[in-house]
Amino acid sequence: MGIIEQVKHLLLGIVLAMLSYLRPIDGELWSLFLVFALNFFFGYLSGMIANKEDFNLKKALRCVGEATVFFVLCMAVYAIGRFKGQIDGATQCVSFIVYLVLYFYGLNILKNTKKMLKKGTAPYNVIGSLYWCLRFKFVEKIPWLSEYLNANGANDNQ
Repeated sequence: MGIIEQVKHLLLGIVLAMLSYLRPIDGELWSLFLVFALNFFFGYLSGMIANKEDFNLKKALRCVGEATVFFVLCMAVYAIGRFKGQIDGATQCVSFIVYLVLYFYGLNILKNTKKMLKKGTAPYNVIGSLYWCLRFKFVEKIPWLSEYLNANGANDNQ
């Protein structure tokens, strides 16, 4: 067996070991993957349809970079929790991070989808009401989130 085959087997072994290690949070990691894929897709479509933009490599790489930050953060939190012997707490913390990502990127997906639709149509109204409900009414149920959004001016640009 040549050196290239040995390197391939080594890399495959490392990947499989990491997947096994991260198995308890694989649902969260798949959720992150799905929300980032949808964010990329709807952001790209919105740029093409609403703004008449071509594919922008810089924006695409930024999306991939943001996703990478959250994947690494979740894996690091889980690993640190395991090292400390607090697997349940680490899993809960990862779940919390993922729910925050789902909320904020979900809003972004809805906003980009709304940009692509014609005002006054049923799809526009459905997406618009979902966006409004999640953006303004859902936040009222989580006091610290509302406080954070108000303190950081996030309500100003919506």
